[in-house]
Amino acid sequence: MVCPTDNREPFCSNSDARLVGCRPDAATMGSQTCGRAERETHEALRGAMGTTIKTFSIRSATFRSCTETIVLLLSLSFQARAITLDFQNLDATVVDFPGNSTFSFTSTNGYQFSISSVEGGVGDSVGLNGYVHADNPFTIGAITITPFPGGLEEESAPVTGTGTLHITDALATDLTSTIQWVDIETFGVAGVLDLTGTLNLTGINYSGANSDLCALAADGSAVDVVTFQFVPAESLTELANTGGQTSYSGSITSVPEPGTWVLVAIGTGLAVFLRGRKQVRR
Repeated sequence: MVCPTDNREPFCSNSDARLVGCRPDAATMGSQTCGRAERETHEALRGAMGTTIKTFSIRSATFRSCTETIVLLLSLSFQARAITLDFQNLDATVVDFPGNSTFSFTSTNGYQFSISSVEGGVGDSVGLNGYVHADNPFTIGAITITPFPGGLEEESAPVTGTGTLHITDALATDLTSTIQWVDIETFGVAGVLDLTGTLNLTGINYSGANSDLCALAADGSAVDVVTFQFVPAESLTELANTGGQTSYSGSITSVPEPGTWVLVAIGTGLAVFLRGRKQVRR
């Protein structure tokens, strides 16, 4: 017996059950299937579905891996390369509030502060001196007073004015940068410039060979925070109206430019994704 080749499965007698593509006649064998072709078709379909599901799973895992890699690199890129230069005022230098809503930094031999320690660098800038040059004093704006329990008050104000930061290396080559203090705040005996850590050093330029200064300049911008104390406490209102002088310290922390690191993260993530596609094809 030869089975027909139309789309419907043929019926056959029990003696023909061995034929490929046939199934027993309904009258003798009911609806039980007997064709090897049917079994092979079912097995092929199950195999195709399994491969599709496996491929989808691998691609999904690869996409997740790619995304996680990009996010991780982006998060680490703004931490790994940052360098921090801690500094303190030189002897006989102070931050000066003359009582006319301005402030400036006094100098000795042309310098105001010295690098005291370094984080994230080799440390060859320790001991270097620097200063802030400004044609005019920095101006304290309108003061906002926020009361706290215990009679303490936080006083803050915006700061206007622009200066140039200088740090001189051992070969008399200066790192320079434009500086804006952004804001000033007092709380009890403590005072701080740029409390929020807003980026306030821009256009960093350096042509020398000091490793720490090269790293700072390579990042392109930084945050300069200055802290000071008055004992007994002096509020910002008192400093603006009646004045005062005190020592200070602070830190300069670089802010790596995001553009290059974004490209690195995307490139690495793409490599992970392409590697995953090769695994899928195998």
